[in-house]
Amino acid sequence: MRPSARRTVARDTKYVYTFGEHMSKTVSIVAARRELGRLADEVRRTGQPVILTRRGHAIARIAPEPAIAAGRSSANDPFAELRGTVRLNGTLDELQHAIRDLRSEFGASLDRRAAALRRRTMPRRA
Repeated sequence: MRPSARRTVARDTKYVYTFGEHMSKTVSIVAARRELGRLADEVRRTGQPVILTRRGHAIARIAPEPAIAAGRSSANDPFAELRGTVRLNGTLDELQHAIRDLRSEFGASLDRRAAALRRRTMPRRA
């Protein structure tokens, strides 16, 4: 992916590439101060460290938590924050049966609407 195609977090952001592979992202310390929350979210989401620079020299690094980097906690899991917050009242078989019932009701409703629409759009015979 080209640097211009990437969504930049801070204005003073540079990408370091070697043979087309993304190595690490560098951000000036001033830009990082303004955008620290977004940088931290990006590091958590991508698992890639961000190098902080002052006058072009690396001075610090923002890196993901070791558990995330090792893959024990998936950084790409969109439901990670919801785990343990949902309680299932019933069995999985009951849930599956209820979902099937809802799908069939929804399908029947769509069929009724399509038939009504066809009746409205059919040319009337005199």
